This record gives sequence, C-alpha cells and structure tokens, in this order.
Amino acid sequence: MKMSELILAIGDDNVEFQNLDRSMIRGEFNHRKGSEITFGTVQPLDPRTGTKKLGLIIWLDREAVQSALASTAEQEGGAA
Repeated sequence: MKMSELILAIGDDNVEFQNLDRSMIRGEFNHRKGSEITFGTVQPLDPRTGTKKLGLIIWLDREAVQSALASTAEQEGGAA
C-alpha cells in the first residue's frame, strides 16, 4: 500500500505530522552504521502498548517539500 493510499483510507483527520528536524534531541552520523537520531514527541507512551498514536518515519525530498510549501503559500497569498 502506498502512503497516499493509507492516508486516504484512514482520513486526513486521523493524520498529523511531526518534523524530525525540529524534534531532534541528538543526531550523530557513523560511517559504518549510518545516522542515529534521538527525538522527542508529545505523544503519550504506554510501556506495554507503545505510543498512543502510531509513528512512522517517512523520508521526503527536502527541496520538493520546500517547493510544495512555497507553492501553497503563494496560492494562499502568504509566506511559507
């Protein structure tokens, strides 16, 4: 299932996003293991079942997102 199909299936009202860049507590890069990122969230955590809402990491092309946000802001007459 594609991510857009999943969002369509559960509905926009059941989706929220958290920018990992703005939530990062610590980030390290290791040439052998890759990146290790620690981040914080406001989602409540139950040690038995996990966070109240399911979190997924989705990597988007940064320039494509910036372009889409700028385009939306222009259409709305504001700034991104």
